[in-house]
Amino acid sequence: MKKLLGFVGVGLREIFWIVVAIAVVFGGINGFRYLGENREVVEPAVVERPITLVETAELALINAPLPIRGEGFMQPFRLADLASQVGGQVIKLHPAITNRGSFKEGEVLVHLDDSSELAALSQTQANIDGTRARLDLNEILLERTETLRVSGAASQAALDQARSQNAELSATLSSLIAAQSAAELSLARKFVKAPFDGAVMTKQIEIGSVINAGQAIAGIYTESRMEINVPVREADAALIPGLFEGASPNATVSVRFAGQRFEWGARVTRVSPTLDLRTRTLTVTVELSDIDSARTTSTSALSSGTPPALINSFAKVVIEGPQPKAIYKIPSTALRSGEEIWLLEPESDGGGTLVIVPAQLVHVDGETSYVRAEELPDGARLITTALSTPQAGMQLRDVIDTNQVATNQTEASE
Repeated sequence: MKKLLGFVGVGLREIFWIVVAIAVVFGGINGFRYLGENREVVEPAVVERPITLVETAELALINAPLPIRGEGFMQPFRLADLASQVGGQVIKLHPAITNRGSFKEGEVLVHLDDSSELAALSQTQANIDGTRARLDLNEILLERTETLRVSGAASQAALDQARSQNAELSATLSSLIAAQSAAELSLARKFVKAPFDGAVMTKQIEIGSVINAGQAIAGIYTESRMEINVPVREADAALIPGLFEGASPNATVSVRFAGQRFEWGARVTRVSPTLDLRTRTLTVTVELSDIDSARTTSTSALSSGTPPALINSFAKVVIEGPQPKAIYKIPSTALRSGEEIWLLEPESDGGGTLVIVPAQLVHVDGETSYVRAEELPDGARLITTALSTPQAGMQLRDVIDTNQVATNQTEASE
């Protein structure tokens, strides 16, 4: 009996807990159903993504030749050490040597003692005169002997002797004339002449100095012709019009002196036939067109006056490149991936959309690039701000326009 009651108790407890579980399940279902039928419907909030602000710059076609820039040092077209072909004592100097001034081609700059050369030339001239007189007399005797020989009054030996003397005197005269030319050349070399128009930079002698053949007398240079050797990259050299065809493109040379900038017109005169092994650059030579016409933008003149084109002045050179069509000047950072530019195409609401335009790099000038681009939207501005994930058509707004709107709102509230 006790066992039977024990089994019955266990069964009732299991049934109880089963009933409780069923009640909980049905209660939960009915509760969720009730909440679902009576809950308040909440619409999802619409989150507006902020429009990206960008900085822009005006995009305009250039209407000038591309600038090919370079640097170098001012040097004279010619720079030489003046020297004499012969030695001797200096007896006279040109004022240009004494005062380091200017001279013209062919002027005598240094006169060496020529007394011995003058004496030798005088003696040679006297010998020539004496020999010529004897030769003239011998020719008369030879003509008479030939006449007597025909009549039989003179022997053949006498005729042969007269002819021999005539030939000997002629040879002597020729030798003396050659000696005279040599003496004149020796005398001429006692006068050291200017090989070109120029000026004196340095001098190494004074009157009374004794010099040797080939010894430097003075340093001379072409003061009216200055040039700059400019290393130019291959890509830039390829843009200089007619560089390898003998053309002379225009250029501008500028230097700074005492804080002021001075500028000269110039032209390309030649180009080196070799590339630098290390830098892979070509040396382009630019010569000042008018050395006496320096220009300056300074309003205050120097007390010293306008300086000349000073040797060894550091010069900046701008060579005129081609003037191509459809070329735009932009900051180098605005050229994206080296092949495209980003534009902001304005819309009526004051904002704009991103337009990605292919661009061909034509020339790099420091932090500025020149690119070729075609079919640009009207009124579009160049985007100079970097975008992390640019997509064509994305909404943008110009910082300038945003600032202007804020300013207008502030003024209206006041």
